[in-house]
Amino acid sequence: MSLAAVAVFLAGSAASVAADAAPPRYLIYLHGRIVQEQQNARPRHPQFGYYELEKILDAFRERGFVVSGEIRPRSASVSDSADLVVAQVRRILGSGVPADRVLVVGGSMGAAIALVASARLQNSELRFCVLGACLSESVRGLLASEGNGPSGHVLSIREASDESTSQCPSWKNGLEASVPLVAREIMLDTGLSHGFLYRPLPDWVNPVVEWAEARRGS
Repeated sequence: MSLAAVAVFLAGSAASVAADAAPPRYLIYLHGRIVQEQQNARPRHPQFGYYELEKILDAFRERGFVVSGEIRPRSASVSDSADLVVAQVRRILGSGVPADRVLVVGGSMGAAIALVASARLQNSELRFCVLGACLSESVRGLLASEGNGPSGHVLSIREASDESTSQCPSWKNGLEASVPLVAREIMLDTGLSHGFLYRPLPDWVNPVVEWAEARRGS
């Protein structure tokens, strides 16, 4: 083997070792209100069907994430739940995990919790994804109630047939110049209304994974 070939081989090996040594990606999943109200990982909605909490968690585990997604107590408020997320994120960061390898995903009520946690953490490198929420109205609401808007990289995924967000103004970057936010909004067309977030559809799971893996600035 020539010296040049050896150099290329060693460089490739070093890159492989570095990739293997990279810390795992952590994902905190925050479920919707129906799971909390029924204290059931598979509650049934009369219109949307079963909320498949375990299948959602497993879908992200299969994609290589270290996943947590416990059922919140029935009496837990959005604010109290957000404080628990803040503490959990800080523990993960304190263990040496880079902030850009931490992703908080929230569906419906969980989305509201994720956005409040983002506003309280004020960490521009953290990743968030909110499902079935109105990002533009949430930002304005958080500025009024928290004194801060969300911070970090936020992906908002909505469904065109979802009546709960059908009147939501589309997000436009720069909507709130004072908010240190990198945001993108995706509109799906599954026809499932709010039930789109009840199961791990590739329509939203794949964009969430891509958001977590995107390089800074991309």
